[in-house]
Amino acid sequence: MLNFNEIGSIIRVNLGFDITASTPALILQPEIGQSKEITTGVTIPGVTVVTDLETFTAGEYIEYATIGGDLDYIGRWRKKAKLGFSATDIRQSDFVKFRVLA
Repeated sequence: MLNFNEIGSIIRVNLGFDITASTPALILQPEIGQSKEITTGVTIPGVTVVTDLETFTAGEYIEYATIGGDLDYIGRWRKKAKLGFSATDIRQSDFVKFRVLA
C-alpha cells in the first residue's frame, strides 16, 4: 500500500514477457478523478526484483518512483502498463488495483 502524496515510492507493473524493445508508460487511475498517463521516469529495469508477493523478472516489468502530486487521492486506485513497440503496435496490461492511505 502507498500513502497520500508519498514521494519516492516504487510502483511496478509485471508483464511476464520481454518488453525491452518498447517505450513504456504507466497509467494511474484513481477511483474518482482523472487518469494519469506517466511517461517521464518510467523504466524497464535490467535486474530481477523479488518481493514478498511477486517476482519481477529483468526486462519484463516497468518501474516508476512517485513524485509530488501523483498520489493525490486517498482510496482505491488502478495501475497498468502501456507499451509502445511501434506506431501501430501499442499494448496495455490489465489493470491491477491498489490503495492509497491517508
